[in-house]
Amino acid sequence: MKIFKSKLGAFTGGLALALSAGSLQAADYTLKIAHVAATTQPLYTCVEVMKSYVERYSRGRIAVEHYPAGQLGNFRQSVEQVQLGTLEMTNTTGGGISNIFGAIQAFDIPYLFRDDRVIDKIMIDPIVNAKLREDVLKATQTVRLMGMGGDHGWRSFFVNVPIKKASDLKGIKIRTIESPITMELARALGANPTPIPWQELYTSLATGIVNGTKNSLSDIVDMSFTDFLKHGVLDRHTYIIFFWWINDPWLKSLPTDLQGVVQDGYYAMNTTCNGLIDSVMLPKFEKWAKIGGTLHIPTKEEKATFFPGQKAVADWYVKKYGAEYFDMIKAAVKRAEAEIDAENTAMLK
Repeated sequence: MKIFKSKLGAFTGGLALALSAGSLQAADYTLKIAHVAATTQPLYTCVEVMKSYVERYSRGRIAVEHYPAGQLGNFRQSVEQVQLGTLEMTNTTGGGISNIFGAIQAFDIPYLFRDDRVIDKIMIDPIVNAKLREDVLKATQTVRLMGMGGDHGWRSFFVNVPIKKASDLKGIKIRTIESPITMELARALGANPTPIPWQELYTSLATGIVNGTKNSLSDIVDMSFTDFLKHGVLDRHTYIIFFWWINDPWLKSLPTDLQGVVQDGYYAMNTTCNGLIDSVMLPKFEKWAKIGGTLHIPTKEEKATFFPGQKAVADWYVKKYGAEYFDMIKAAVKRAEAEIDAENTAMLK
């Protein structure tokens, strides 16, 4: 009996060690996800949702490494790493991948989208997604579009004087990125576009190098630009779409069941981000009001004064990249607006 107990103890002890070793062994695959958002921004939480999902439902076969705050580089550097295969997944704005695929900037042509519901439908439009996925993969050989999402909202104008219509921007030095699309818009509306790096914007506002910027309210509040800017007009010229990219050979190397886990994990992340922005924006609006900021919602007539900015940017874009993507997005907008109008009518029946 003693011998039996001794052997049983040795067996169970060995089994426990084996199980422990099995639970600690390295994952079969590693998914590195990098982005430029800070750990305090919603996008960080969204990626953590994907990390948790993928690790849980792959039963530990995929380890997810999360690199926020530009640890692995800016938009362009990160997507180039995805192209090379040294990074599995990242996101960019349209401008962030424009050096690789310039036609994507059609999404940044101003005043294309009337509201959030249209944007939500555009981001999942199967025709748009299929075309963009095919073309970027053809251009890069290795970069596959996972999908489009958001968590940052709309870009609008914020300046140091009250503005209600486009003519109120005349002569104002507006900070832009060094992008023809953003500069053409500001110039067409009578403003003076001034390219300034993001990290220099606070100082540039303090010294008067610029008198305003075109960003989201979240940017203005989070970066303390409220020290200098107290007036905004929600013209909502462009929506900040994040395009999510994954290394195609890595995704294809996974067993079919794990490919599904990664795709489902992306869906969990994107659903979180798309639904999180409104709740996150509540304290931003409250803080803006607390510091005495004014936020003008333009009337239909006032909004129309900004529309010449679309023509100027569209003319530049079509001349450089052709009309294919611009026409595709306009057609998708028409489909989205028709669906929304039909939904509204059905609800009231």
